[in-house]
Amino acid sequence: MKYATVIVSLLIIIAVLIPGSNLPDVSLGGLDKIVHIGMFATWAVAIRYDFYNKGFKFLPLFLAGLAFSLLTELVQLMVEGRTFDVYDMLADAIGLLIGLLISGQILKLVSKIK
Repeated sequence: MKYATVIVSLLIIIAVLIPGSNLPDVSLGGLDKIVHIGMFATWAVAIRYDFYNKGFKFLPLFLAGLAFSLLTELVQLMVEGRTFDVYDMLADAIGLLIGLLISGQILKLVSKIK
């Protein structure tokens, strides 16, 4: 069993559990949204890596990623200094799309290196 999805998911959950007062200010210039795009692109590549030989279904994986994104936003409602942000979810969706679109090429490179 591969664990990339579990590891990346746990890292994202840990990141959203950090109180807002302990976070650096990344709102300047949209850096916060770039972080969201990067996290969810990485999540998409991890899930494709873990389930590479199980068949790729774009829509179910994208919807699972959106559900995870929603979960992370809801969890933030319970954390001091954090809020639910629909624009974060939009950035997450963009990251999912990017990750799912590039993951096939990344996995081909990884398989060649092995």
